[in-house]
Amino acid sequence: MTVITVANQKGGVGKTTTAVTLAHGLAREGYKVLIVDLDPQGHIAFSLGLEKSPGLYRLIVEDKKLNKTTNKARDNLFAVLGNKKTEAVKRFVTTLDFRERVLVNCLNGADYDVVIMDTAPSLDVLHVAALVASDRVIIPTKLDAMAVDGVNEILSSMGEVARQGHEFGGYSILPTFFDRTTKETAFLLREIVNAFGKRVWPPIPQDTKAREASAYGKTLWEYTPSSPSVLGYEGKGKRIGGYADALERVLEIVNND
Repeated sequence: MTVITVANQKGGVGKTTTAVTLAHGLAREGYKVLIVDLDPQGHIAFSLGLEKSPGLYRLIVEDKKLNKTTNKARDNLFAVLGNKKTEAVKRFVTTLDFRERVLVNCLNGADYDVVIMDTAPSLDVLHVAALVASDRVIIPTKLDAMAVDGVNEILSSMGEVARQGHEFGGYSILPTFFDRTTKETAFLLREIVNAFGKRVWPPIPQDTKAREASAYGKTLWEYTPSSPSVLGYEGKGKRIGGYADALERVLEIVNND
């Protein structure tokens, strides 16, 4: 089982879209996938066309079995959903002696090929627990100065977790909302690539269809599979970036773990 956390300590960078798109993409490839919503906003349910529910609360606070707290979202795709009760989960976890390992314990023995966790846009006890449970971290970031600072913040948090003895299999940075016509966007992409090299994946183009998909409770694979956000943009005679490219990279990670 490969556990991937999608995280950035800045909001509005496409974390939930990334988590849902990659999770459903893996499920469509035949992998049994669990997506876990750790954000009190409960946007995983919204993006999948499901009702928000206290799945995470039942799992952690009420100590229910994992298979009793999941919803079937699509073929091969299951979800531990969240809602406002996730705030109560955070308060409860802070009282536990093993708080950093609470998600490790919940996932122990889970019958999934891949688990993807969507975190809130701030550092909290569930954020840290997700990092501790993770093999890999994907960091979506808009190409603006504040979002890039969020990348540095999550890398700092990962460093703290690593110093406590957790070994990550690696991390990747996924630029989102990429607009080739904006000088700041192109400049910041070059700066990130210069700083992090091959850890930076090709970007996800800005695409209004991506925002529309969640409003209809559909994933990008269902709503707009031929859009730039999925297929990338034309460059040097080939397609560059997009979630199809990101999915191929995740498949390589999963198959090599």
